[in-house]
Parts: sequence; C-alpha cells; structure tokens
Amino acid sequence: MTDPVREIKERINVVDFLRSYLQLLPAGRNFKALCPFHKEKTPSFMVSPDRQSWHCFGCGEGGDVFTFLMKYENLEFYEALRVLAEKAGVELRSIARTGEREFNVLFDANAAAAEYFKAMLGKTPAVLEYLKKRGLKQETIEEFGLGFAPDQHEGLLLWLRGKSIRPEDSVRAGLAGRNERGLYFDRFRGRVMFPIANHTGRVVGFTGRILPEYERPDLGKYVNSPETPIFVKSRILYGFYRTKGDIRNANAALLVEGQMDFLMVWQDGVKNVAATSGTALTPEHLSTLRRFADRLIVSFDTDEAGWAAGERAIDLAQALDFSVRVVTVPGAKDPADYVAAHPGSFEGLVLSARHAMEFYFERYGFKEGNALSLEEKKKAARGVLGKARNIASPIEKMHWVR
Repeated sequence: MTDPVREIKERINVVDFLRSYLQLLPAGRNFKALCPFHKEKTPSFMVSPDRQSWHCFGCGEGGDVFTFLMKYENLEFYEALRVLAEKAGVELRSIARTGEREFNVLFDANAAAAEYFKAMLGKTPAVLEYLKKRGLKQETIEEFGLGFAPDQHEGLLLWLRGKSIRPEDSVRAGLAGRNERGLYFDRFRGRVMFPIANHTGRVVGFTGRILPEYERPDLGKYVNSPETPIFVKSRILYGFYRTKGDIRNANAALLVEGQMDFLMVWQDGVKNVAATSGTALTPEHLSTLRRFADRLIVSFDTDEAGWAAGERAIDLAQALDFSVRVVTVPGAKDPADYVAAHPGSFEGLVLSARHAMEFYFERYGFKEGNALSLEEKKKAARGVLGKARNIASPIEKMHWVR
C-alpha cells in the first residue's frame, strides 16, 4: 500500500511550494528568506532543495512542507494532508485512521449544513429581503454562503440524516443538541446563518443571528458553534481564507468585530479585512495576521464594549510589533451601519486612520478644548503611559513616552 505522505513529499518540491508563501533568495545550493514565524530583519530562514526541508536559525523552527503548512495556516495534520494531497494529485482512499474519519465526519456535517442553510434562504424571500435591507448585495450573500435556519425543531437533523450523518455526529459537529429526555434538536433556529471557514476555506462552524420577529429576552441575539476538533475559535478569523491575499498585498489588515461589519466593508471595496467573529481576539489570531502584514487597522463598535475590545486589540497588536492605527465611524454604531449610510466612503476612513497612540491621547482626555484639572491630567498621563509600555519597538515607545 502506498504511503500518501511520502508520495506527496515526492511530488511537491519544497522550494516551489514555499515560494508561493515567501520571497526566496538564492544562497549557494540553498535558498533563504525572512522567517514568517518571528520578527527579523536579516534572513535566517533556510530552504534546502537537497533535503527537501526548511529550518530557521533564528527561532529554531523547521521541517517539511507538512510542518510549514500546519504552522503557517494553523491547520491540523489531517487538514494539511488534504490540502497537499489535492495539490499533488494524490488520492487518500488508502487512509483509514480513526482520527481522520472523525475529522471527516465533522467537515462533512458542516458542509452539508451550509448547503441546507443556503437552500432554506433561497426558499425564504422575506429573509433574503431582510439581508438586502441591511445593505448586502446578492453577490456578497452568495460569495460568503449566507443562509437561513428555519424555526424548526429538527429540520437540519432530518437533512443531515439524509446525508448519512448520524444525530450524535451532528452534536459533535456543534449543529445539534440533546435534551434531558434524550431527544435531538437543531442548535440554530430562526436565524440568519454565517458559515465560518477555516483558513483553507472549509466550513467548520457557524454564527446564527436571530431574526427580529423571533427575538425574545431569553434568546441570545447571536449563537455561535461550540468549539470542536475542527473549530478552534482562538485560531480562526472570519473571512480570512478569502482575504489573506489582499492582506498580504496591502501589508495591512483591517480588523473588525462581526460578520456584518466584515461583509459590508468588503462589499464597499476594502478587501484586506478580517473579523473576530463573536469571540475575543487572541494572540493566535494576531500571530496569524502578523505573518501577512506589518500594519493593523482596528475598527470596532462605538459602544463601551466595542471600545474595550478595541483597546485589547491595540495592546495585543502593539506587543507583537504591529504598526497600529484606529478607524472610528462617525455617527454610526459600527462599520456595517456606517457603510450602509455612506456607501463608497469607508476606504477614505481607512486612509485617514489615526495612530493608536493618538487615539489613546484623545480617549484619555487629551484633546483640543478639553480643560483638565491637575489630578485629571495626572490620571490621563498614567493611562497613556501605560499604553505606551505595550509598544514592542523601543524607538517608537521612546517617541510617545517623550
């Protein structure tokens, strides 16, 4: 029986593969590049055509095409195996590992659910009209696979059973629940559905936004898929699989909070965008973005929770040596509402984004026409200095502290 891993390595040249991610420069018999896994100015990332391997002498990371793809794209082994097998033209029918089968059923269940939600949206014109009234165009809705979960107890479960997916696997995939009587039920009901894809484009989870007519005090406005073996929230940014090339080309990532913010901004022409998608921003999220861009532009909601989330994003990003800027949306509660009211103008806001420290100066009260008492000035200064300490670059830190 052929070993698919060995066959993939024989068919994919490590130099050609890494060249699609990095700018490789000749270095004798080898090639060198700036390491994507740590900050450096002199290339210490070496690629050996003879050994078909790579090694960074700066951070110590190394391996083959599998380890590179897993680390660069935040993939599990089985995900990387599928991506590389498809690229190499290698069939994986010979693989019969239990873990691989378990991963497959979760991917299959989420893919089938996305198909179901999309079909239900097509059969429910009122929901489609609701999305269009929110500002989304038909092309955007189709591009990102938006759907609708009817207010039914087991509509999705019946669909999944028809696809040979067992109810217990639907629960493991985060698509269903089970009550105290042992009966299964759909997790998402009466909601607009936003599929969440991993960084290779495979659906791994969903966010469901309840429709206005189904809103009740005991129901959350948003329901997210729980974490599963294929959906690790700290690793996945909404829309990133679609926009990572734009982020790399711009050397900048615009970070927003929700799916609607992402979709409206993307639709408005700002393509280098990603969203945290209903979960707290993590260092892993930012490390992923850092491999594609040096600059981060933050645009979160304008309520107090949004400001707090924005500050957390700025502080984490500055510690990773991002150059951070902030976009505020005048007269709107979030980027989505701003774009709906002012189509075609969001790129102008991005171009005029303020440096994060300028944002903090204003946030802590240092703005024109704002007279502060001595105690208020001392408190504001402590706040701003505390933020400046998060900056990784000593030169930039000195500039703002001075």
